[in-house]
Amino acid sequence: MIRSEREYGLSDAMGAIVLIAIVGMGIGLVGMFILSEPPPEKIPALSSDITTIGRTILITHNGGDSIAKSDMAIIVDGTDIKDSFQRTDTTPWTTWAVGDSLLYRVPDDQEMPQGVTIFFIGGSSARIIQSMGVPQSVTAGHYATGTVTPTTTITTPVTTPPIDPVIADFSANVVTGIAPYSVQFTDNSLNTPTSWSWNFGDGNTTNNNLQNPEHYYTAAGLYTVSLTATNAGGSGTATKVNFVEVKPAFVDVVVDENVFVYGTKFFFQGNTVIGPDATIIITGPLATADLGGNSHLWVNTIYIDGPVTLDSGSAGLGSPTNPGNISINGDLNLWGGDRDIYGDVYVAQDFKLKNCRIHGNVYVNGDLTLGWGEPVLDSDARIYYTGTFTHPGMSPAILSKCIQQATVPTYPIPELTMPPVKSADWYADRGYVSSGALTSNLKIFANSYSSTSWTSSASNVIIVAQNGDITLTGLGGSGVTGVFFAPNGRVTFNGGYFEGVVIARDGFYVTSGGTPVTFRNLDDYISDPADYPF
Repeated sequence: MIRSEREYGLSDAMGAIVLIAIVGMGIGLVGMFILSEPPPEKIPALSSDITTIGRTILITHNGGDSIAKSDMAIIVDGTDIKDSFQRTDTTPWTTWAVGDSLLYRVPDDQEMPQGVTIFFIGGSSARIIQSMGVPQSVTAGHYATGTVTPTTTITTPVTTPPIDPVIADFSANVVTGIAPYSVQFTDNSLNTPTSWSWNFGDGNTTNNNLQNPEHYYTAAGLYTVSLTATNAGGSGTATKVNFVEVKPAFVDVVVDENVFVYGTKFFFQGNTVIGPDATIIITGPLATADLGGNSHLWVNTIYIDGPVTLDSGSAGLGSPTNPGNISINGDLNLWGGDRDIYGDVYVAQDFKLKNCRIHGNVYVNGDLTLGWGEPVLDSDARIYYTGTFTHPGMSPAILSKCIQQATVPTYPIPELTMPPVKSADWYADRGYVSSGALTSNLKIFANSYSSTSWTSSASNVIIVAQNGDITLTGLGGSGVTGVFFAPNGRVTFNGGYFEGVVIARDGFYVTSGGTPVTFRNLDDYISDPADYPF
């Protein structure tokens, strides 16, 4: 077919348009390829110094870019210890900028490193931006980025960056307990100490060079503790007086202070309690009826955790042959009767007195009241009081011995906690049985124990009532010697005599008239402390 000139013209125009489109598409594809390529990463420039001063490495930023701490790693002999470097002024750092210096002290138990390498880790991969050899003497070097050869060696002495001395301080998890007693100490010193020296107050130096030592106290007492902490800038010492209080174990008090009665009540209808070297601890009040009106507590030391009222009869307190101390945590009322009080008396509250013979000093942390029926005070006896003084007309000899003071001495009652029983196996292994007739050398461990019929006298008896009472009655003229322990009950005795030790939460009741009670120490019956029943 023969085309016309017009058809040929149209065909040529369409070809030109297609060619232009193909060229344009190619240029666009090239542009897209070029624009899709990411820009090259910018690696920070860095020039720095390195100095060794003793065992301290100091690196200083001399020029280049600031680098965020999060974008860098400081590798010392293969390990990143960036977080161990600190500014010379000890303030926290987040960026290493021109003029900033960072230091790191090599521990004494490690060799000096050979090199320090600084990596930039802020991009897609880690890049070395500084690598430096560590001078093994006091020198400094200037390094070009990425090189390891020093260009300058400083031969003049280098000034040590100032380090603040330690401000010492410490704390403990607990500061009061019963021996043997463990205390965990914690160093709270400021300015990063590197060595520690503790003085625990008891002469024991075990673990005294640790930062946070645990220490065992084996003896009762008040202990002053001190810590001396040291860094390169100097030492600091913190001392805390009487910081740790270690109380004696219950059994140690019983043995060391010759305790033979302990409990909330002492009810005594007998004649005399004999213990010139002994201690009675009553964890409750004491009244005239408790002593049958006329019984005598002839013991060296008496603790009464409550008021005392002896207002009739002739019941007396204290040992006439070995007077000690009487501590009363409450009022003392000696308002009637005719009695003797031996030893020094410490009254926590008020004191009312008449018709009484006082053979030692009385210290009253309260008011003093004297009544008609003038008391008698030994020539060297005095009454010291802190409150008001009330009295009828009395002889100057008495009034001159009543002296007001701002404060008076005290004689604190031991802070004790009734010990629990040991395990049933412990008692079984030592020959204790759960029941049996009252006889010599009997050893009982049971919930409670009772013997209410007559039997001959029994010696060296040990009875432990785990949950209840110990009752020994109906003995007539027969007596018992030994140790009674009722941590959750009372001990009741009715017989000819008793010698030994009574530890009973709810008290010791002697219901027979004329019965003497005589102290014997716990170790008179049990020679090995490992065999003490509580």
